[in-house]
Amino acid sequence: MNTQKKRDEESSMRVESGSTSSPDDISIIQLFRSMIVAWKLIGGVTAIVTLAAVAFALKSPEIYEAKVLLVPVKEEKTSMSGLSHILKSTVMSGMSLPSSQKEQILATLESRKFLGWYIKENNLMPVLFEEEWDSKAEKWKIEPGGKAPTDELAFRAFSDLLDLSEDRKTGLITLSIFWKDPEVAAEWANDLVRRLNNELRRKAIEDSKKRIGYLEKELAKPLVKDMKEVLYSLRESEERKAMLANVNEEFALQVIDPAVVPEFRAKPNRRLIAVLGGVCGLVLGVFAFLIRDFLIRLRQSSA
Repeated sequence: MNTQKKRDEESSMRVESGSTSSPDDISIIQLFRSMIVAWKLIGGVTAIVTLAAVAFALKSPEIYEAKVLLVPVKEEKTSMSGLSHILKSTVMSGMSLPSSQKEQILATLESRKFLGWYIKENNLMPVLFEEEWDSKAEKWKIEPGGKAPTDELAFRAFSDLLDLSEDRKTGLITLSIFWKDPEVAAEWANDLVRRLNNELRRKAIEDSKKRIGYLEKELAKPLVKDMKEVLYSLRESEERKAMLANVNEEFALQVIDPAVVPEFRAKPNRRLIAVLGGVCGLVLGVFAFLIRDFLIRLRQSSA
């Protein structure tokens, strides 16, 4: 009797323990069963979103990336060797020594002034906004109340095509141009570097001439011997910089690897877009099922 009683108690405990954990298990199982029953809804939403993603990927224009690998040219520094305190005198006040830091070079390359000048110099407005340009009539397709693309829009459009990245370890800079025509992308990438070097060369030569003129005026004044030595040294340095700028085409940025015509597109990644579309479609399908299931339960509870 005692043995039978113990068995009955154990069986009742097992039933009770099973009943305490069963609601969650049953609800999850029921949810999965309901999802299986509603496979048409989930599968339909998944298929629609996936097809939309595939259509978007196929319709998107192919974009190619042309890269130029660069390294900043180190500027020769003037040796002051113990006479730096003299340069702080009132005679030299207002005269700033030249600087070609990497940050300034890159800022110039991305500046509105330089890119705007490059766009005008190469007449890139019709290229950047070709859908709004009538090539036969050679004028903009302006609708009533509309207006032609502005210089600001052109600068923003070209800036979106340009990408600069720097390797902090090696100091190398990669300039990339993204465009639908691979030959044009490579041409723009190489030409931008060449034009930037020419512009910085021209500016450096002009600045050196101004500094040399200033130094010669100071040297014509009665000065102490130490001061004259410093001024002569500065003038010699400026003359050397001007000479190097005249003969060195790669004045600010040295091309390590010029851009070549890319053979493979950089964008769009159609396979990735299709996969992401399928995943998003599945998530949206499950979400649509949960909303429908919630509305059905809400309707049943209120009935």
